[in-house]
Amino acid sequence: MKETYEPRASGAGGTSGGRAMSQPVTAETVRADAARHLGIGAEQLVPGVLLGEDLGLDSLAGIELSMSLEERYGINITDDELSEVTTYGHLEQLVLAKVAAS
Repeated sequence: MKETYEPRASGAGGTSGGRAMSQPVTAETVRADAARHLGIGAEQLVPGVLLGEDLGLDSLAGIELSMSLEERYGINITDDELSEVTTYGHLEQLVLAKVAAS
């Protein structure tokens, strides 16, 4: 089952981080945005990949990725939530849940 969410409107012009409001937020769009931010292929972002050990993200890189996704989707990821994220799959689910709740 594919999860799809419509991002909430934020900012001028009814866009959220440059994404057209008519484009739904899916696991694929989150993966593409995260991969683009990290400068890697989206195929590397599988659910079980460890952000630190497998992708080499340190805490600063994790914060930068989180901030990029927050801006893109108009969500807020708390420090506590971010500190619990160890895999890409967990991050993706967190972002999708936040978008659905907004």
